[in-house]
Parts: sequence; C-alpha cells; structure tokens
Amino acid sequence: MTIRRGDPCVFGDGKPSVAHGWCAKHYAVSRKYGDPLHPVRQYEARGEECSDPDCGRKPKRRGMCEMHAKRDDKHGETTDPRERLFWSKINKNGPIPEHRPDLGPCWVWTGYVHPETGYGQYGLRKGTRLAHRIAYEYEVGPIPKGLHLDHLCRRRECLRPAHLEPVTPRVNIERGEQGAFWGYVPEVVPVKPKAVKPTTCTEPGCDRPVAKRTLCRPCYRKWLKDPEVVRLPPPTPEERFWAKVDKNGPTPEHRPELGPCWLWTASVNKGTGYGQFGPSHSQAVQTHRFSYELANGPIPEGFQVHHECHRRRCVNPDHLSAATRAQNMAQRKVRR
Repeated sequence: MTIRRGDPCVFGDGKPSVAHGWCAKHYAVSRKYGDPLHPVRQYEARGEECSDPDCGRKPKRRGMCEMHAKRDDKHGETTDPRERLFWSKINKNGPIPEHRPDLGPCWVWTGYVHPETGYGQYGLRKGTRLAHRIAYEYEVGPIPKGLHLDHLCRRRECLRPAHLEPVTPRVNIERGEQGAFWGYVPEVVPVKPKAVKPTTCTEPGCDRPVAKRTLCRPCYRKWLKDPEVVRLPPPTPEERFWAKVDKNGPTPEHRPELGPCWLWTASVNKGTGYGQFGPSHSQAVQTHRFSYELANGPIPEGFQVHHECHRRRCVNPDHLSAATRAQNMAQRKVRR
C-alpha cells in the first residue's frame, strides 16, 4: 500500500502525513527519540483568563495567574490570606434571634468590637472598616451607594449576610429600638400664594405682551437705555439668603434663653425637613450649614451642625453648634 504525502497519519490521529506516513508530531518525536510512539509530555492549552472567577489576569502557571499560583503553592488554595483571616474571626454557631427564628443562628464577630457603637471592626490596608459591611461584600457583592446595612436580627456584632439588608439611613433608624421616637415628623411649611404677574406691558399706552420686568420687548430696550434709571448691583448670596428668613419665629420651650427661631421661608426638602438654598448657579446647600458658616466660618471636618432648638427650618446662628455624628444622634433622643 502506497502512502502519499498528505494522507492521514498511520497512527490514526487524523493529521496529514509528512514523511513515512507519519504526521509532523510523530515524525519529530522519531527524529528526537528514535521511536515515533515515544511518550512525550503533554502541555495544556492556556486559557485567556485566570481560572479564578474574580480574577481577569492572564494565566501563567497551571491555568492561574502568578499571584494565585503562588498562593496555591504556599497555602494550598487561591483565596486571599486576609480573607481567610477575616473569616477565622467569626463564630457561625451564634444565638438564634428570638423575634426572627426563621433567620437561623447569627454569625458572631469574635474580633475587635467598638465599645461605643457595638459594631465589629477589621483593619485593612486602607484603614479600619465595619466588619459586617466587609462580610456582606465578600458574600453578596458591593453595597449600593448611599445605603446602610440593617441588622434584621437586632445584633450589631452579627455578620451573617442573610441577617443584613441594605436600606436607606432613614429606614434604618425607624427600624431601631427607638425608631418611632426618633423618626422625623415633617412639620407643616406654609405655602406662599403665587403672585399674579401681568400679561400685558405696564407702560402707559402699551398693550403688547410682557417680555421682561413686566415690560414688552421695545419698552424694555428703552428702559435699558434710559440714563435716569438707577440700577442697583445684583444682591449678594448673603443678601438673598437673609431676605428669605423670618426672624420672628417661635421660642423653644425647652430652651427659652436661646431666643426666637429664625425660620427659613423658601424651599424645604420634604424628605429631611431642612431648608435648601442656592448660593450660585447649579449649587444647593442646606440652609443651617450655610448660616453656621456665615457666622462661625468653615465647619470642622467630620462634624455636623446641630440644632439646639430642635427645629430643622431654623437658621439662627445662636441655635446652631458643631457636633460629631454620635453627639448629634444622641441629642435626637430629647427632640419632641
């Protein structure tokens, strides 16, 4: 039987023959070892990415990137040693919540617990973080921006992701032990009646529609060129701010020595109850913070502005003080 070049390899691997009826691989093995069937080491084809699902690097050894290959050589697994140390500080046989036994046992943090807040803390390279937030990100994924993790089991040192639910700060406070007492009760803000603007020009003898300043376009151009008109400079942000403040507000019953409140009469956030003010275009700030900075300068970093009168629309600088978040939350217990 004559075997021509290009026919299938006689060893049945389906590749075309190049010489003696052998494919290129068997021919090269025969030239090196003297036997076309000599056993040779088979190399696995590398994938495009590391075998670890959370790693997007290119594989270097055994289908893994260099970092995961080193971890596998040293520890026998590819997980982060900091993550293993984190989970080693958790007791998964904690107590079962009495009010929610369906949640199962809590995963209690056995590491450092802050004495004031009661939350577990864990140190990372970028600083110290709350342990229950780290556990949620490890098991579930990133926490949505602006949301807090509410403990459904009412145990702050619990790290079980099934016991954590991302909610807004307001919902988190309302679900607490004193949520009904701390919850914000929106006060009724008086609505100013809208002024009736004229639709026709106010210049005598003119009945054209209004364009600017209750004047039609031709009359407005004449007004701009009139040298006898006294044009005042535009008001400053401070002047605009105090023009919207009523300084004859009620006096706090629990602190009458503070004097009357200065109530903000313009835009109020319906969700928080704080006044809103725009010092410049496309900028909005809370009115009590703006008033505090006008009287006392910049707010210290990490501090909030606390209302001594417990009235959120008040912008009287004598009723405002700088306090930490913990101090501000503690003062809310005596509100209303």
